[in-house]
Amino acid sequence: MEFLINFYEKWLEIPRWQRWFIIIILIAFLFWCLYFLRITPLKEQLLTEKRKLESLESTVNRLKIAKKRKDKLEREITTLRKELLIIESKLPTGKEEVSKIIRSISDADSGVTIVNIQRKLPMDKKYYVEIPYKIELKSTYPQFIHWCENLSKANRILNFGNFSINSIYNLEKDKKKTKYTVNVNLEIKAFSLKR
Repeated sequence: MEFLINFYEKWLEIPRWQRWFIIIILIAFLFWCLYFLRITPLKEQLLTEKRKLESLESTVNRLKIAKKRKDKLEREITTLRKELLIIESKLPTGKEEVSKIIRSISDADSGVTIVNIQRKLPMDKKYYVEIPYKIELKSTYPQFIHWCENLSKANRILNFGNFSINSIYNLEKDKKKTKYTVNVNLEIKAFSLKR
C-alpha cells in the first residue's frame, strides 16, 4: 500500500502536461496491444472466411451450371429413350414366330398371291439379327407396286434385297388366262433386336 501512496505522490509532482502525455502514451500502447493481440487475428480469420465463402460461391455456381447441364442431358436421354422404344417396337423381338412376320407381309397384300415364303438362316450382327426371307409371288405390275408401298408402311423394319420380275406368259407352258401378268422372286430382310 505504501508503494501506491509513494507512486501517487510522485505522480502529483509531475507537471500536468506530462501526466496527460503519459496517459495518452499508455492508452495508445493499450490500443496497440489490443489491436495486435485481438483485432489482427480477427481480421485474418475474417479474410480466411471470405476466401472460403468465395470458394463456396464458385463451387455453387459450378454446381448450378452442372445441374442445368444434367437436366438438359436427362431430357435428351428421355427423348432418346422414347425414340429407342419406338424403334424397338418396330423391330421384331425374335420371340415372334415366322407366321407373324408372314402375316404382316400378307396384310400388305393387295391383289397379290404369295406362292412361297422361305426363311433363310439368320445372320448375327453387332446389335441385331438379320433374318432373310425369300418370297415368290404372282401379281400385275401395278398391284406389285401397290403391295411394295403397303409393305413399306407396315409397322416393321423390312428391307428389300434382290428381286426379279418375269412375265408369267414366258414361264407358264400352257399359257392359261390368269389375272396375273408377272411372277416376282424377291428377298426381304427382317430385323430382330438383340437383348
